[in-house]
Amino acid sequence: MNPTNTIIDKIIMFIRLFTPMAVTQFALLGGSFIAIFLTGQYGTVDLAGVSIGYNIWIALYTFMMGILLGITPIVSQLLGGRKIKHIGNITKEGLYIATGLALLLWLLGYFGMKPFLLYLNMEPAAYEICVFYLKAFSIGLFPILWGCTLRNIIDSHGLTHFSMAIVVFGFVLNVFFNYALIFGHFGLPELGGIGAGYATAITCWSNFILYSLVLIFHPTFKEYNIFSNWKLPSWTYIREQLQIGLPIGFSIFFETSIFSIAGLLMVQFGTAVVAAHQSALSFTNIFYCFPLSISMAATIAVAYELGAGKPKEARQYAYIARIFALIVATLLCSYSFTHMENIAGLFTSDPVVFDLIMSFLSYAVFFAVIDAFGTPLQGILRAYKDVRIISYISLFSYWGVCFPVAYILSRMPEYGPYGVWIGLLSSVSVAGILFTARAWYIQHKR
Repeated sequence: MNPTNTIIDKIIMFIRLFTPMAVTQFALLGGSFIAIFLTGQYGTVDLAGVSIGYNIWIALYTFMMGILLGITPIVSQLLGGRKIKHIGNITKEGLYIATGLALLLWLLGYFGMKPFLLYLNMEPAAYEICVFYLKAFSIGLFPILWGCTLRNIIDSHGLTHFSMAIVVFGFVLNVFFNYALIFGHFGLPELGGIGAGYATAITCWSNFILYSLVLIFHPTFKEYNIFSNWKLPSWTYIREQLQIGLPIGFSIFFETSIFSIAGLLMVQFGTAVVAAHQSALSFTNIFYCFPLSISMAATIAVAYELGAGKPKEARQYAYIARIFALIVATLLCSYSFTHMENIAGLFTSDPVVFDLIMSFLSYAVFFAVIDAFGTPLQGILRAYKDVRIISYISLFSYWGVCFPVAYILSRMPEYGPYGVWIGLLSSVSVAGILFTARAWYIQHKR
């Protein structure tokens, strides 16, 4: 990240930040997409079991990941103000936080996973797949959160191409092991949906090791001495990260948990509906990497200018991000509506599931487009460290609007599973309006 003087320079800088981050997010989400896709090709029962397990895991993971994102605006503002002497200690405290969060997740899974799955009253075969999938996945629990912290440090310095290279390599590794372990190729055992859990765990360890090597050997990070001179945790640094990270974590949790809630509401309609819903949602998740990358690039760019004491330049980056998001949303809508049959055909050869996917995709397209408006605004607000209001808006929009609407409509015979998608659409619409209003207030009134 470097200072810029003109709008053209800022656009070029933003694209330089955004492009590797988009590839990175695409590869991260693409790993889940491939796992769902290959599991669907293996069998509908395996797809249903992995889908439920993934929905449970992703809500908790994104909450933890959001907390760890609190380090990004802190480091970006320090870099903008040329105050780098504390970044090494901040990184170490971030790793302490990641370790504590991973331990908490492990304990929740160990004591609460089976009772919760039994409460859902899943089909026995899908239940078995779900349990063993989550157990396999848990092997990568600690390194995935350590890797998140290290990736945030690298990205905060504008070196997003390193994250891109690591995650793309991880994506290739993930595809290989998913294919090998699900279907039993290359001399490896045939594990079905459970193999997807092991593939993800292997990828998590690989990514963490590569991030660590960048921080050890790259000249930019050598002076931080991140992996030496460890001390006991410092409450001062931890408190600062948690004050920013916890509201971010809750806001992301409120948003992503509605997908988990939606998936759990679909259980009542049978295995075929669960499989079709998860397939349509996987398509939405793939395209979500674009507005999410715009949001993360906006956080880095806007926070950097704020740290340098340049609020006008910070507002310019914010407008660049929003215009860029509008362009992306238009392209997403145009592509999706002209390729719906091809998209549905990627996920299944079952004609019943295919028809259900087609019907869900029309809702999924609108969801992806609307979300492209609201997501970048969250990144802008995080740059201003205005994170508490994000959690309030997310709580109201996603739980206060989505859950009751989805629950009530899904119980009505005339809506059924489509009522869940109507609830999802209503929540992102309300959130987009409220985030727009808050961003305008922060930039022009406060």
